[in-house]
Amino acid sequence: MSRYSSRSKQVDDSSGWSSAGLQQTHFSVTPGSPQDVLRKEQFRVFTGTWNVGGKLPQEKMNLEDWLRLTTPADIYVIGFQEIVPLNAGNVLGVDDKCSAMRWLHLIQKALNKKSSPVKTATFPHKLSPKRKSHSLCSGRMDEPFTAEEYHNVDLRSSTISERGSLHKSLCGPQHISSLQSHSSNEANISTGAIGVPIHLPPPAVKSCCGGDAERTLQYALVASKQMVGILLSVWVRDDLGRYVQHVNISSVRCGVMGYLGNKGSISISLRLHQTTFCFICSHLTSGEKEGDELRRNCDVNVILKRTYFSTRLKGSLPHTILEHDHVLWIGDLNYRLALPSTSMKSLLARRDWDALLERDQLHIERTAGRVFKGWHEGKICFPPTYKYRTGSDTYAVERRKFGQKRRTPAWCDRILWYGNGLKQLEYVRAESSFSDHRPVYAVFLAEVVPKKLKDFLV
Repeated sequence: MSRYSSRSKQVDDSSGWSSAGLQQTHFSVTPGSPQDVLRKEQFRVFTGTWNVGGKLPQEKMNLEDWLRLTTPADIYVIGFQEIVPLNAGNVLGVDDKCSAMRWLHLIQKALNKKSSPVKTATFPHKLSPKRKSHSLCSGRMDEPFTAEEYHNVDLRSSTISERGSLHKSLCGPQHISSLQSHSSNEANISTGAIGVPIHLPPPAVKSCCGGDAERTLQYALVASKQMVGILLSVWVRDDLGRYVQHVNISSVRCGVMGYLGNKGSISISLRLHQTTFCFICSHLTSGEKEGDELRRNCDVNVILKRTYFSTRLKGSLPHTILEHDHVLWIGDLNYRLALPSTSMKSLLARRDWDALLERDQLHIERTAGRVFKGWHEGKICFPPTYKYRTGSDTYAVERRKFGQKRRTPAWCDRILWYGNGLKQLEYVRAESSFSDHRPVYAVFLAEVVPKKLKDFLV
């Protein structure tokens, strides 16, 4: 257990909840309408971000406490940065899929695990209870798992297909990859970016025992995408899969020379019932020199401008980030603390987070209206998430070797949101000494409009 308190204040959301985490909002309409009372649905959305420092995870790593499985969400949005070292070979070459596949397997294993034996003290605070039933999905790391694909959720058996990539990302200045999905009572039909229907066979997934029998999953992987070191995946409760449509992916590179993928973003767009979501995972420009925060502001503006979701379908599907109903942005935003080292050390020793946050570059830039105008961030009640000595709870403040860069502790890892109908319940730092960053997560209530209600309102 870290000596720091890493949990933020939580909103009381206990009333009206079912075991699945779904709440219904009732509101009155004018007399004579088709219904006296209409209902909007609310879903729990988990968002998590972690810079893992280019390290390859071991199969025994436990992600359950970071994923807050004691109170399961309906949707999980999980983003990583630096899943591979950001060296020239990885930045200029073909993406190394090994690390991405390992992280996806670990997530799948955690989300779909019936029993929770803690194999390692990766996350010291034990939040997850131990369940008695046997695990249905161990997620073997040697099984094939395509890291860059749209994953089809079968409507009849609520299983997930791991048959491989349906649509690869397109090359071009906007680095767009997209897919629009439709459901059918007869079979699953997915329409790719080129507009050609792809008829998918019934999915078959290897069981954890090596057989070919289908298995029912608790959570299904809707979409995942890797760009160099950035990995973003979206998972939904298996019974929600039939209501997820129009999955679309767009990636933006704004690294070296403004076009390499060592820095940039991945965005996933989808529609749940009649409400559109956009999830962004980014890794912005690093650096502590004066003016580096302006480069990060520029990255944000480039991502907002160049992210584009193509569609050949008629209707009002969003094409840009801000056209969505709900937008959640996670990642290593790399904003630092603008204060001298001596002052920073004193405030750290006193654990005066409020005073430190006054000098947080993201806070300063947002207050001045230079970045993320109109966006929201919850109150931060946890220590800076960067930079730690790997394998310890000690900040790497002092230079250990001649010529080594000094890194000031900072809240690099952030979660923001945009749009109405989102309510943040938690904003939390988890504890793991796996990398020099601490993972962060936030839990939201997202208001979703069912189809019948949408038709009536229109």
